[in-house]
Amino acid sequence: MGSKKIILFIVEGITDQTCLGYVLSKIINSNRIEFKLTNGDITTKSEVNSSNIPTKLVDVVREFSGKIFKARDFCEIVHLIDMDGAFIPDNQLVEKTPETPVDPSDLKKLYYSDNQIFVNNIVDTQQRNCKKKAVINRLITLKSIWKTIPYSVYFFSCNLDHVLHGERNLLGKDKFPKADAFNAQFEICNGDSSKQFLDFLNTPEFAVTGSYDETWTFIKADTNSLNRYTNFHLYFSNPKNPRDS
Repeated sequence: MGSKKIILFIVEGITDQTCLGYVLSKIINSNRIEFKLTNGDITTKSEVNSSNIPTKLVDVVREFSGKIFKARDFCEIVHLIDMDGAFIPDNQLVEKTPETPVDPSDLKKLYYSDNQIFVNNIVDTQQRNCKKKAVINRLITLKSIWKTIPYSVYFFSCNLDHVLHGERNLLGKDKFPKADAFNAQFEICNGDSSKQFLDFLNTPEFAVTGSYDETWTFIKADTNSLNRYTNFHLYFSNPKNPRDS
């Protein structure tokens, strides 16, 4: 029997990997689960745009691969992104007031509510959202990267913290404790941790119903990209790129 092929999960940061790494390795044991961090939101990085994002993703995968792995060593690439309210109307952006809660670790951090984003600079956030929307729309259309590796992208809204912890404005100081606690509930689970995680992902309150394309249409509508939704459950039940069982 040959070596297991790699399923590479691209995520923003280490706490994303902490939350998901253990339980994903339990659910998907027929492949080798690996993570690559982009150290921030790749969809809004200054050097990234909707034209070059496929190439930038290849760079991400090549950086992970080094001189060890080739394209043939990968089963697929799974990209997990935060929506960050990017698709809301511009008139839902409002300037912060003295009463707006702030994160002491990042005073420029945006503050998200059910239907508005409180910002330091409206024009800057409009430009961020415009760019993020364009890049996401391109990502949704991608079928493969590095020529042959199947690619799919799944969303967490407003962000991964919102879906997994129920907190869309999680303070920087709380990210690691929350991630460790989320992971621990599966590591010390007395029952079936895989089932427990999948049941959680399929929580009706935030698991968007429909196909891959339909869930993306939903999250881009109105102020949905501010609220608690995900389509990551589809990866396990109705994925864009079906896997061998």
